[in-house]
Amino acid sequence: MKKNITILIIIFIFFSFSLNVLARTISRNETVYVTLDDQGKVINTEVVTWLRTDNKSPSQDITVSKNVRNVRGTDTPRLSPDGKLTFAEPVRDIFYSGTTTKNLPVTVDIRYRLNGKSVKRNMINGKSGKLEMIIDLKNKTSFLKEFKYKEIGTGKTKVATEKIPVPFIVMVSTDLDIEQFNNVMAPEGAFVVVGRTMKMNWISFPYPDATVRLSADIQNARIPSILFSIIPKFPPLPDMDIESKLNQIYDGVDQVGSNLVKLKNGANQLNDGQQQMLDALTQVTEGTGKLIQASNAQMEIINGAIKINEGICEKMTTMTKIPFISGGATKARHYLDIQRELLTLATQGGPFSDEILVFLKEQGKDAPPVKEFPGIKVTTDGITKLHDGSRQMIDGAKKLEEGSRQLKDGAAQIKEEGTDIIKDRMAAEADPIMRKLASIEAAKQLVLKYDRFAGKPSPVKSSVEIIMKTPDGAADIK
Repeated sequence: MKKNITILIIIFIFFSFSLNVLARTISRNETVYVTLDDQGKVINTEVVTWLRTDNKSPSQDITVSKNVRNVRGTDTPRLSPDGKLTFAEPVRDIFYSGTTTKNLPVTVDIRYRLNGKSVKRNMINGKSGKLEMIIDLKNKTSFLKEFKYKEIGTGKTKVATEKIPVPFIVMVSTDLDIEQFNNVMAPEGAFVVVGRTMKMNWISFPYPDATVRLSADIQNARIPSILFSIIPKFPPLPDMDIESKLNQIYDGVDQVGSNLVKLKNGANQLNDGQQQMLDALTQVTEGTGKLIQASNAQMEIINGAIKINEGICEKMTTMTKIPFISGGATKARHYLDIQRELLTLATQGGPFSDEILVFLKEQGKDAPPVKEFPGIKVTTDGITKLHDGSRQMIDGAKKLEEGSRQLKDGAAQIKEEGTDIIKDRMAAEADPIMRKLASIEAAKQLVLKYDRFAGKPSPVKSSVEIIMKTPDGAADIK
């Protein structure tokens, strides 16, 4: 028994000593540098890893990289068959590089068209014409994940299983010579001009696919290199509680059922009121029609009186030339002129003349309280407009009556179908939305775990970014 205890104490002391001797890696970062060919195929992949330690020795990391070398420092790392990498000398910051053939999480496919024909990039350099560049980005990661979400309305928990890619944001950039590239069109792209260089940039989200496009008129151009920067990250989304909003709508459907009854009753009352208004407008139209007829009759009578006046005036003009009676005839003619003017005012309306005002004063009458007399014509025109307006209102009232009747029938139909059907349909149509939202949350968890490319899983906090670049076309120009 004492022998066993002694052995345990020795083992404990040994491991304690080993833990104290090994350096502790505080954090690590991987930058993956990828050389691509003209079409986006991988030529070489090199990973540079930065280890931040507590400045003790030896330091260790676990990697799948081969051909490992120390980028800064003279200490040659020792790589064991299981991927364990050891640095003997104490250094606070360790940078080492290595190569790998591991498949990248995002692949690139670049296609070129010159004057409508598919061509290789090296055939474009030094040429002129209409250039099109299409870059297809494909997310090659895929994990079968099970996730849960709640059904709208009932709150029932549902379980789904889907293949979910790790989210990556891809930034694409290239530099265009403004003397070689004109009329540049880049949907969803943005650019800044620095000197004679147009710096084109795109931010893409291949989830799982995305496409970047560019077209331009080129003149003796060279195709510049294209840089791809890839980071595992889900793009920021607006903070919206969609589940809560949909549940509020669902709960509102229950209230719709009772409100439909009120709506139907209100539609009945509205329909009755519209019918009463229609009857009243019909009476108004009939009344204005009779007023128009009476006004027209008055106009005919007064116009007849004016013709009689004109006939008498014609005879009276002749009598003013006969001696002995010319004075009385002239006075009578004056009164006839006053009469004709009053009759004209009665029909056409207008201002009172000085002759009429003098005549009224001679008759001991006060001057009219208004400067103008409206006349029967003005009154008739007003009545006509009222008549036409009431007819238009009747047409509108008929449409309103028909609309209120349809509203009443529609409310009854919805009520008869039942709100349960509406709720069932709503829950069914909302299910894909809730499932997609839940899968996005699962993807956000995946991206948190994608913290290394060449490194093997470990408790050390890590981060990774991938830089890919195509060749520069200047090398192809002779």
